[in-house]
Amino acid sequence: MNELIRSFSDDFDKIVSANSSNTALICDIGTDETTINYKELSIIVDRFLSLFKNKGLKSEDCILAILPNSAENLACCLATIKGGYGFAPLPCNVSKQEVLSWINLVKPRLGIIAEIANSDIQDAISQSQIDIISIKTDSSFDWLPESSYLDKIGGNSRIYLSTSGTEGEPKAIVIDGNKLWSSGCAFMNYLELNDNSLRFWNYLPMSYLGGLYNLGLIPLCVGASTVITEPFNGKTFLSFWQIVERFEINTLWLVPTIVRGLIAIAERTGRHQVKDYSNLIKNCFIGTAPIDLTTKQKFEQMFCLTMLENFALSETTFCTSETVNSINNRIEGSTGEILPYVELKIDTINPEDDQESKNLGEIKVKSPFLFLGYLQEDGEIFFPVDKDGYLATGDLGHISNNTLILDGRKRDIIKKGGYFISLREIEVLAEKNEAIAEAAAVKIPHDFYGESYLLFIRLKEGYKNTENDTVSWLHNNLVKYKWPENVIIKDRFPVTSSNKVRKNILMEENV
Repeated sequence: MNELIRSFSDDFDKIVSANSSNTALICDIGTDETTINYKELSIIVDRFLSLFKNKGLKSEDCILAILPNSAENLACCLATIKGGYGFAPLPCNVSKQEVLSWINLVKPRLGIIAEIANSDIQDAISQSQIDIISIKTDSSFDWLPESSYLDKIGGNSRIYLSTSGTEGEPKAIVIDGNKLWSSGCAFMNYLELNDNSLRFWNYLPMSYLGGLYNLGLIPLCVGASTVITEPFNGKTFLSFWQIVERFEINTLWLVPTIVRGLIAIAERTGRHQVKDYSNLIKNCFIGTAPIDLTTKQKFEQMFCLTMLENFALSETTFCTSETVNSINNRIEGSTGEILPYVELKIDTINPEDDQESKNLGEIKVKSPFLFLGYLQEDGEIFFPVDKDGYLATGDLGHISNNTLILDGRKRDIIKKGGYFISLREIEVLAEKNEAIAEAAAVKIPHDFYGESYLLFIRLKEGYKNTENDTVSWLHNNLVKYKWPENVIIKDRFPVTSSNKVRKNILMEENV
């Protein structure tokens, strides 16, 4: 399977040569619109590499990037892959504690920080010992040095993506940059989409794989272009199709939250009765979180489009994908056929005190594009595969006719509006409040976000905290998308014989 691993540096040079004057990026951030062709993008990447050289960085040194969706963000990532450096992005709205924890974990040598980053981030950065460059993300790149002679490019590039582990403390998923690039190439080859006329819309956060990989690297794999805008928000629903038409976007990558919102807007305005987008949109993908079959079909009927669903994790990239030839075989939970270079197996699980999950199977994945592991506090990378090289995904499913059907999730993790949230992280944080003895975050369905959660708390003896007090405290300590739908105070938590909180009973008691 190693023959599937490609060199980004070699591939990118060939793509630039073949598409020199073709548009690579269109940046519509703020009031100005900037177009960057492949030759210009290549020069920008080399200017980043000259910057790293001037700063004395060595192969595998890590660069912290706290940048919004921008050409600067994507070009910095490309340079780290080409030069064999580490790339550790964070969004501009993280908290001070999240920045400090991330710096302590990935130990960057250089930080490239947007001037628009919030004051908490600036405070956190000022406490660190790393070299910092504060920039305007206006696609001008006037702060970069001119490209100079570069020594041999190469090395083991690493991309570090922030997530949260079972202990609730931030940790980093470590991905080989060349593997990530190669995965995108293999995926597009499988779908026979080697087409430089494709134009994507990058509206997912670039600090996560949705924006960085699906809508950043993948278009470049085939010499295509991507339109970079601010991350999707509520206002975008009203202008969604106008933006698609304005930039002649012909390839969409949707998430369930956006699909539900576009359906709601269409139902209110009746626009779906008069607009057929099949002539404009060549390809439409759906991923990042499960979506029910009824919603998927409703969207397709409204807008005359076919959405191809896939199953992927940050740790694995793509494992399955629908094709235009396989969608007639859809059933509830199906995510397409297993990709030819991926091996899946289903391990039966039998969790304690969970009758409903007996006889379900956990999905395990073996792929040439698996991540490198989780970065530990001691700097070591933990690669959690079994003796046969399979990674346990934490998701439940079964296989029928080479198609993966999802049955639910084993892990206590949710995707809220496309954002990854560890409920354990929320619980650990809540229990740092001096009034809270114990916390339990419980996943709930949400009409708009797909998933959200309720936070149940037990107070310490002698404290008279209210739900509003806890909500206010959480709002000051969490990014907005991680806020709970509600906080509920309980006198006790139902537990199993091993003293684990029975969250299903906790919810039933609250109904």
